[in-house]
Amino acid sequence: MKITIKNHLLIISIFILVGCGSKQLDYWPQFRGENSQGIAPVSANPPLELNLDKNLAWKVPLSSGLSSPCIFEGRIILTGSNPADSSLVTYCIDQHKGSLLWERTVFPDTLENAHSIGNSAAPTPTTDGSAIYVYFGSYGALCYDLEGTLLWEHRLPVLNSQYGNNGSPILHDSLLIINRMDYDKPSVIALKSQNGEKVWENLLEDVFLGTTKVNLSQATPIIWRDQVILHRGLELVSISLKDGTTKWTTGIVSTGVGTPIIINDTLFVNGWTNFGDTRLLDVIPDFNVMVEKYDNNKDKFIAFEEIPSEMAYFRRPELDLPFRLDTLYPVRRFARGFDSNNDLVLGEEEWKQMQEIQMSYLLEHGVVALKLDKTGESGKPVLVWTEKDYVAEVPSLVGIESRIYMVMNGGNVICMNSRTGEIIFSDRLRATGAYLASPLSANGYIYFASYNGKITVIKPGDKLNIIAQSDLKEKIAASPVALGNILYLRTDSALYAFKN
Repeated sequence: MKITIKNHLLIISIFILVGCGSKQLDYWPQFRGENSQGIAPVSANPPLELNLDKNLAWKVPLSSGLSSPCIFEGRIILTGSNPADSSLVTYCIDQHKGSLLWERTVFPDTLENAHSIGNSAAPTPTTDGSAIYVYFGSYGALCYDLEGTLLWEHRLPVLNSQYGNNGSPILHDSLLIINRMDYDKPSVIALKSQNGEKVWENLLEDVFLGTTKVNLSQATPIIWRDQVILHRGLELVSISLKDGTTKWTTGIVSTGVGTPIIINDTLFVNGWTNFGDTRLLDVIPDFNVMVEKYDNNKDKFIAFEEIPSEMAYFRRPELDLPFRLDTLYPVRRFARGFDSNNDLVLGEEEWKQMQEIQMSYLLEHGVVALKLDKTGESGKPVLVWTEKDYVAEVPSLVGIESRIYMVMNGGNVICMNSRTGEIIFSDRLRATGAYLASPLSANGYIYFASYNGKITVIKPGDKLNIIAQSDLKEKIAASPVALGNILYLRTDSALYAFKN
């Protein structure tokens, strides 16, 4: 695509204005907007209620996918996947009419593994105003001009990850930065945005929990000064934008899902692990209790089939999904790893060992605040506070003035003092179920979207103040976007635009 000097300067000026916090134009360049903060431009005035009969501007059907809208100059970019033919699709939709401008399809050799509620089209595209950049964990990175012409592609091996790739690519200056948390070869890659050539790759060290390798991350990288910061399993890592070298790492009890936010040089992130959330665990009973209740053949051993099938090492009832090991992990299956002599039964010592392992996983996860511009003797950022009792699993946080807001599974909204971590309030949205979409701050309100399709709008303050609630009755995992007087919301079947 040919770009004149005049247009190039216009594009640069747009990004400078936004980066300086001045008047923002109506564009949304990446996942959760500028540096993944989840804050709409000051000009945004989206509707509070979403009514299909009254204020639906348009609706366009899409194939399945979890990417959120990326919007620039009247174009909305999204991705989708078609499991039937293992194809991955990039859509360009007219922002004002909802019509399809173009779509482009690629066919990877195979699709990566994904969570029960995951998808091979999860990362949100990004744009610098002159081109569109798309990343698939099953294929690699692609660059299109605004009319859909392929400018370059950088093929990468299919990601080897338990739950696939959900972290989105980001742009900084002329670098396209990608979170490649492969189980065997975890890395962060920087490509030249002009041609897709690799500038640097940071091969991250393996992280272990005991003897188990924990190379996990579903987070989007964020930028702070001359660093790119990534939230991964059990740590935060800072990487030099100049040459890709590691500047510092700091431990955090987490599976690396939430994307951090930064306010006044302080980083906030929700570190969560299902091994640390006691609400998800069935505490394994003592051996004598098991023998008394379930030893049907009275041999003083516990056979695998004698363990109740519903007894869970951890469970995820709020997901409301068919049985898979990421929604319910049965003790019966967990017990097999402690059958030292392979006789398909557990004796008392084997059972006690299983109990001890479960208790060792009750780690202290939590929301943490780190002061990035203050470092200790180790060179790592200084910990300001930790909140251990309330932790959002998937949705990122959103900061408004001196408060941090988050939503937990079940619809519990937590408001914290950003300086101290003090809980200002904890209250229910009256919209239960899982929450995967991250909250959006727009025009003085916060929008929360539940996985089962309910959208709740609150007014920030010292207590929960619900302004409006709508129900699309569709699954929502993608984060909402607000530009102008429109709220854009992707469900599992379509992209909706609701007009104020």
